[in-house]
Amino acid sequence: MVTPATRTGAAWALWVVVSVIGGVLGALVAWRLRALLTDPAPTFVVDVLRFIATIISAAIAAGAQWPLLRRYRLDVFWWVPATVTAALLNAIVVIPSVLRHAVDPLASVHPSDPVIAGGAALAAAGLVIGAAQAIVLRASVGNTAWVWVPATVIGGGLAGALTSALSSQLIGFSTFAFISLLAAVGAFLISACQAPVVARLLR
Repeated sequence: MVTPATRTGAAWALWVVVSVIGGVLGALVAWRLRALLTDPAPTFVVDVLRFIATIISAAIAAGAQWPLLRRYRLDVFWWVPATVTAALLNAIVVIPSVLRHAVDPLASVHPSDPVIAGGAALAAAGLVIGAAQAIVLRASVGNTAWVWVPATVIGGGLAGALTSALSSQLIGFSTFAFISLLAAVGAFLISACQAPVVARLLR
């Protein structure tokens, strides 16, 4: 017999698993797209390709989550478009703005600054994505959906800080392994912070 506790417990685990898989696949596809430019190119071409990579990466990550949310009968038709739009806004405006103000020009004197900057950037990105996704979830669960926002902000901040710290420790790894590990860690931290909210929304 499937009890409510078993149902929500399975949702926790599945949410983390699909989020990690989607996050890693999305990051790897984005990497391969950006690698298409092997020669120096105009800045606008580089930016366009970066934004296309962001769109595809976010679509893959959100697309992995969408069937799970639908399985639990949540009305999330706009989940992927909302997530992609928020990710693009983050790539164009939010993350560059936060990094410009958070990075110490004397980072070598303050080695913790990249960790702080990474945490701040992804926390701000989490606010944008979390709000966009909460608006979608609100159609199914009402105002309870707003607890999604702080969970995503906290997860983003932790992911940004830890992946920034880890990146300097992974020197020597292949690019494939480097991107996969960082994407997996980031997606795990964000989805783990969201998992209790997923369980709450499914009650």
